[in-house]
Amino acid sequence: MPLTVRCLDAQGRPVRLSARSLGRGSNDLQALLRSAYGAVRGVPAAEPVTVSFIEGEHGQLRLEYLALGAPPCRRRFGLRGRRTRRDGGEEVATALAQAALVVGEAVETIGVLTTAGSARWAAADTPEFVDLVRDDGLVRRVPAAVRTLVEDPQTLDLFRGALTLFVADDVERLIIGRDPETPGRYHEVVLTRSPELLRFLGGEPLSSLAGADPAP
Repeated sequence: MPLTVRCLDAQGRPVRLSARSLGRGSNDLQALLRSAYGAVRGVPAAEPVTVSFIEGEHGQLRLEYLALGAPPCRRRFGLRGRRTRRDGGEEVATALAQAALVVGEAVETIGVLTTAGSARWAAADTPEFVDLVRDDGLVRRVPAAVRTLVEDPQTLDLFRGALTLFVADDVERLIIGRDPETPGRYHEVVLTRSPELLRFLGGEPLSSLAGADPAP
């Protein structure tokens, strides 16, 4: 699942990210993806999972997630063209896409939490998802794995590294575009620099979740 990223300063101009931001962001994003990838597959990631950054025009970066060493993705068909079991390559590709979705949803959730006065988790009508309910009544439904990521202190440190561009390069807005190649599915999410976000990046906990019920 490719993503596009644009970084803007306070005047709306594109920001070219520094080597420091790209280096730390890449390392920590890869670690996040490996963690989510292992969780999705139910076992630790056997294949090295990497993130490729491709620089485009107007300060845009294209991010592509890759599982190195995974077998080629092939679909197997039986009689009359009916698909039989999925091979290892397709399973890896599916798990990688799901892991990328979980990491992206977690980044968006952190952005939501830094703008909330308080928030709490609530059970959804299916165990695969959980609701994040803010004090202003906004309800955001996310995969249950997102809650696991944002409640883990070590994982939150990885998110701080992936978002270090707000501190290192004075980025005002981070614009994340999802599914740029899929007609009708492309959408963008904006994370805005704020005192709450900077405090989180400086090492403080997500205070809006303080006192939330522990995960089951």
